[in-house]
Amino acid sequence: MKYNILITIIFIFQAALAQAGGTPSADPLQLPQGKLTLERACEITLKNNPGMAQAKERIKRAKAVLRQANSAWKPTITGSAGAIAIQATDQPDWMQTVRVDEAFNEYSAGIQMVWLLFDGFSREANILASRHAIEQSKQGLHEVQRLLIKAVSATFYQARLALEKMTIARQNQQFNEVLEKDARIKWRVGTAPEAEVMNFSVRALQARSDYLAAQRDFKLTCTALARLMALPQKRLITAKMFPETKAQVIEKHTQTYEKALEQAMVSRPDLKAVDAGIMALKEKLRAEKGSYFPKVYFVSGLNYLYQQDKVLVDEEEHNTYAGVNLKWDLYTGGRRQGKVEALAADLRGLEEKRREILLTVDAEIQQALDVADTAYNTWKNQEQTRTLTEKVRKHVEKAYRAGVATLTRLNEAQTDLVRASGAAAASRILYRIALVDLNAAVGGVPLKR
Repeated sequence: MKYNILITIIFIFQAALAQAGGTPSADPLQLPQGKLTLERACEITLKNNPGMAQAKERIKRAKAVLRQANSAWKPTITGSAGAIAIQATDQPDWMQTVRVDEAFNEYSAGIQMVWLLFDGFSREANILASRHAIEQSKQGLHEVQRLLIKAVSATFYQARLALEKMTIARQNQQFNEVLEKDARIKWRVGTAPEAEVMNFSVRALQARSDYLAAQRDFKLTCTALARLMALPQKRLITAKMFPETKAQVIEKHTQTYEKALEQAMVSRPDLKAVDAGIMALKEKLRAEKGSYFPKVYFVSGLNYLYQQDKVLVDEEEHNTYAGVNLKWDLYTGGRRQGKVEALAADLRGLEEKRREILLTVDAEIQQALDVADTAYNTWKNQEQTRTLTEKVRKHVEKAYRAGVATLTRLNEAQTDLVRASGAAAASRILYRIALVDLNAAVGGVPLKR
């Protein structure tokens, strides 16, 4: 009975809490309609992508290794204890005919402290190497961020490009459907042939096919974007989540090759990570060379021994000691030299990798600048073409409705407008993507757009 009452009280209490709680806390992965901006997409990606979690764990591991290296400054204290049953036989040399058998118990305990005083400066070198490894892991995290932001930005703009194509196709379809309706009215009253009606019907169906193709590209791109953002499988990205496209004035970037290269030298995380790795290997090499020197230890301890029923009596011993020990590996069969040579080879390999990264950075910056400049100039030309083509289409449409222009001319004008609109939208998005690549090439430094 008491148990049932307790369950009832808990249930009422939980219900009261649910009512008092008001609205639930916001889902960190919530994607409200019209609010999926590029900044929001990058924020979710950096928070949930498994690559970020892996990079953070590498930092934790490097910090744990540093704690291990710092422990070399502290003494090692070891305790020991034992209990042994002994069956001993004693036969003195001076009396061969006498043999004494004895059984007794032995108990022992002790504690020892060993403190490393000198090891050829290997201890200091290992600590410095661990600190450089932490810096290398942190730069690795920044590198993961740089690559994720680059990938998310490019994918986001590809999705926007697909939306632009969907919008253009839908406008083309609606335009031809309106003309089809007008042509059908004229055909019914006998002022237009049926072929004119079918012409606009075909054009509308073709525009519908273009819309479906753009929609397919949008869905595929959104799937890739959802994977980068590490969204749950049932969490889909739809077109309604993207804010409406507004006409924006695009300004040409102000970046130059010299300025970009200078920024990359101080900002690229992959370059900083390699530099930290080189410093860590140099310290590891110095630590390994320290094994050629002797190791000096301060040793002290306390031992206790108790022997029960030994020769009919109990014996008890205890002693303390303190001193300095020296250990020097005079010959190791080439093991030390092999380790030194292996670390030296790793160091040379990492230095060559740094040269490779420098070449890659130089090429990426040059290519990104060329692509961005070309994309901007292309956008200007395509935007002018779209503006002129739109004016031409309006004039031809008016002329067609007035009976001056032919159907063929109207089809040509509409086709030109659709192509120009698609090319203008594509060039605008490609310029945005080019700026993303340029931003990533210099290490994520904000660019003026």
